[in-house]
Amino acid sequence: MKDSTTQKLKALEQKIKELERTVGQKQIQIDYLEKMIDIAKDELDIDIKKNSNTQQSSGSARTKRK
Repeated sequence: MKDSTTQKLKALEQKIKELERTVGQKQIQIDYLEKMIDIAKDELDIDIKKNSNTQQSSGSARTKRK
């Protein structure tokens, strides 16, 4: 029974390492995208985070055609 507990513990530790690695990769992606947004704002004068030219979505309601 002690071997079973040890194996479960090692498996859980491995899973934690995999999850920490995944979180690290996602944080790198977030940092990269935020930097690209800043570059777009500075060099192209595009504010992606708050674009007032787009109409806000009202959810899943159907829109009227013109």
